[in-house]
Amino acid sequence: MALVAFGSWLLLVGSHHEPWLDEAQAWLLARDNDLWTLLAERVRYEGTPGLWHLILWLAIRGGLPFSHIFLISAGFSLSGAAVILWRAPFPTALRLAILASYFFGYQFSVVARSYSVDLLLVPLAAAFFSTRTGRPLRYALVIGLIANTNAHGFLAAGVLGLEFAWQLWRQKQWLQRGSFSALLLAGGLGLFALWSAWQPADNGYLHSDMRSGPIASFVLYLCNAFIDRVSLWSSTPPSVGDISLGFLLSLFLQIPVVALIMSGTNRLMALTLFGLLLAFSVIVYSSPWHAGLLFLFWLFVIWVEWDNPVSPSLRRRVMAAVAIICLLQAGQTVRAGLWDRSNVYSPGEAVAQMLETYREQYPQAHIAAFGFKAFEVQPWLQNNLFDNYHHAAPKPAYISWLREERWSPRVNASLWQQLLATRPDLILASSIDLGGRPYDLIPQACRAGYRIYQRFPASMTWRGIVMEDQTLIMFERGTSADCHA
Repeated sequence: MALVAFGSWLLLVGSHHEPWLDEAQAWLLARDNDLWTLLAERVRYEGTPGLWHLILWLAIRGGLPFSHIFLISAGFSLSGAAVILWRAPFPTALRLAILASYFFGYQFSVVARSYSVDLLLVPLAAAFFSTRTGRPLRYALVIGLIANTNAHGFLAAGVLGLEFAWQLWRQKQWLQRGSFSALLLAGGLGLFALWSAWQPADNGYLHSDMRSGPIASFVLYLCNAFIDRVSLWSSTPPSVGDISLGFLLSLFLQIPVVALIMSGTNRLMALTLFGLLLAFSVIVYSSPWHAGLLFLFWLFVIWVEWDNPVSPSLRRRVMAAVAIICLLQAGQTVRAGLWDRSNVYSPGEAVAQMLETYREQYPQAHIAAFGFKAFEVQPWLQNNLFDNYHHAAPKPAYISWLREERWSPRVNASLWQQLLATRPDLILASSIDLGGRPYDLIPQACRAGYRIYQRFPASMTWRGIVMEDQTLIMFERGTSADCHA
């Protein structure tokens, strides 16, 4: 019954979710490339291994339309939920609370990205952990696949793989046929992930633009993984006080978890796992959704350490810590899901329909894109439509992150002026690049003889709060000087 209810919730929300740029980019890469080019050349520019792109590649060629991409993420979430409900050692109420947590209940299950696969693989790794030396092949396969999901998963899988190899060596099993095959499988999948994600010298991906200072990154990473505010239902972004309280509460609730970890024999693995994820996210690269991987591996560690010889009171405190975190997140899960049902997350489909209608009326019209969010329309079209991107060649329709790429996702006032000077008939621009500091580019369009043809409002949500304006604005040339109408 719980699994049916969870699946119904995912269908209720996911069927109304409009995929945004990151979902669109992965889809376009899988759609517009053969398998070898996709895995050997293209995914490395995305800063990730290619398992998610392989899944999309297969789904597309199996006939799945872009409008149903949420079925893939929801399927992984539902499968992971089944593993938790049927295999996790926690009390029933705690297992249900985990399913209601933000990353299981919304962010990784509705928004279709590579992290969705971790919703299944991480619980499977936890379920297989106790028998990893007795049945090594299945555990090796799972951690090898985790290495191929994303950069954070690769690091976590590396820790799990080293611990696995150590256990097989310590028990003098590593030369046995099954164990040796498992090590080759895990190592081979790990090397494949490293090969496919190895960064080329000409990659211009925007990693560095997304980093905060190390202290702020650490605080926000912990808060986004666990508790960013204590209010169950809030419509405003968390204040500094909210974040400070959430950070302190998140740390306080780790005390019984750390005690549980230190009472067992896997403490080095657990501490290394957390330390590596934290260090990478703070020093190298982190966005809010990456915190969900810390949350998943935190649950993994609690799961595999659950049977440690600890007092009943400590076990109750661990249960309380997990329950508090999950239940506070549950309010954000519900708010985010209800918000997604009644608001536009991405306007890509509506813009694509308008562009197709416009193209039918004006088949010779020149259409240009400004800002990378404009590419949210591309999966809804058969081919690339933008004249200023590879001269409207049908492919590629995805963003190329090559440094020498003539079309730049990094936009500024100078590039806007250059685009206006080419006099396209329509310009599709993302409002985040138009309406805020340091540039207000709409008046320049007015002076160049453009007007706002249509606005397509949309917003991205994070934990039920509007995180970023996703509005796209269409400018038309030569019909009016009034851009603000």
